[in-house]
Amino acid sequence: MARLLLASLAVALCLAAPGQATDRQPALRVAEIWEIATLDPTQDGTLMKEKAMVTETLVTGRPDFTLAPGLATSWRRDSDTLWTFTLRPGVRFHDGSPLTASAAAASLTTALQRSGAVRSYTKIAALIARDDQTLEITTSEPFPALPAALVYASAAIISPASPKTPDGLIERPIGTGPFRVTAWQPAAQSFTVERFDGYWGEKPSIPAITFRGIPDPTTRSLELQKGSVDFTADVPYGDLDMLAGKGFTVSRNVTARNYVLSFGSLKDTPFADIRVRKALSLAIDREEIAQYVLFGMGRPGIAPFPDSMAFADKSIAAPKPDLAAARKLLAQAGYLPGAGGVMTKDGKPLGFTLYTYAQRPGLMPIAGALQNQLRKLGVPVEIKVTTFAAIAKEMKPGDARLAALATAMYPHPDFYLRQVYHSKGAINGWGYANSKVDEALAVAITTRDEAERKAAYDLVQRIAADEEPCLTIAHYGVNVVMRPGISDYAFNPIAHDYMLDPKMALAH
Repeated sequence: MARLLLASLAVALCLAAPGQATDRQPALRVAEIWEIATLDPTQDGTLMKEKAMVTETLVTGRPDFTLAPGLATSWRRDSDTLWTFTLRPGVRFHDGSPLTASAAAASLTTALQRSGAVRSYTKIAALIARDDQTLEITTSEPFPALPAALVYASAAIISPASPKTPDGLIERPIGTGPFRVTAWQPAAQSFTVERFDGYWGEKPSIPAITFRGIPDPTTRSLELQKGSVDFTADVPYGDLDMLAGKGFTVSRNVTARNYVLSFGSLKDTPFADIRVRKALSLAIDREEIAQYVLFGMGRPGIAPFPDSMAFADKSIAAPKPDLAAARKLLAQAGYLPGAGGVMTKDGKPLGFTLYTYAQRPGLMPIAGALQNQLRKLGVPVEIKVTTFAAIAKEMKPGDARLAALATAMYPHPDFYLRQVYHSKGAINGWGYANSKVDEALAVAITTRDEAERKAAYDLVQRIAADEEPCLTIAHYGVNVVMRPGISDYAFNPIAHDYMLDPKMALAH
């Protein structure tokens, strides 16, 4: 730890002072919504790629979640497991060294070593630089989603010369993006990036950006009003109209995340009965939650993906609340009103503890709304707010969890559908198993026929919406608030929180 602190201090002292802007233009001041513990892109790739614009990936994603060239201009699948990527010519790292296939292979090797997510998502088994512009990638199994997986921010390409600590932590990534790191103050959770004049693409107009970690939504709102920050996201939803009235630019956006109510277990609990799950779902007024509880921050949904995503099955619609139909389903499952109107079966009331956490501003208000709506059905809900990590330790099979789950850490339907709905999915801790889902996912990930793949993924989405092993409540909304004078910002829905735009301009 002492070595790490000393090394971090050396970085802070050797780089330029934070907040300084070039060309006598002001720096953009951003209140980051999470703590800033590291600049290592293998550990926090989203910060370095999407927000600071320091790093870039071989492949990138468009706002509709289709793929586009990044540092690779093209790619082809040579066999079930072998891929060839052609790198963009003329790209240089921030230290002036050229982007080569050898450098890209070395960077991805480091990411594979340091990030379990990169290993899991990409399934890369081998990397070979055939020449300066040609990179061959072999996967451990047939994996047609590899180009999409390489959009994942922690798979960004950095120079092998990026400074590291003795234990391998990347202190200051030397990337290829439009901005380069010039200051890092770990104790203050603050860092600065400045415009990289050698950038291969369109040059940004903002000369510098300073980031400061402010995890509390209320504090971010207050800092905006004090004038100490220019840009932030996810302030309290109840503050949005007030901030707009004070002249701030406020936008409400849908991004790749779902509010999901999942159950402790689908075995030997009331939730094992599909009629119970569907009854709970029919008692939920998703439109009311999206419009009034979330202040328009999000969209009502039951499907895994909103229809703004290219791979969504757009035939799936969110159900309207129907208490009569919900009571009928519970009656079919053997539940009748008991003392106090609570639905009861064999002397056991139907109720549960709903766990959630405070870091996402919409979770606690949604939990309160669910409690009120399910009470009308005769299902009492006790809310318990704790940390995300503590939920896994405390939650019992008969409990439930409300969480905000990322649906596209890389832009491909397999990412979310396999983790949540496959019988061995990484997130499927509730024990859902459907052989048709497993078979469809097996077809989707192996076939070379795009129409067959689309049909398989659509089938999984329809089964998930019909059987509801977990309940999608709404598609996540993120608000972005900017002070007057910031122009040309366009929210990119592929962002995992928010993504800064290199075209942004900042008035003096």
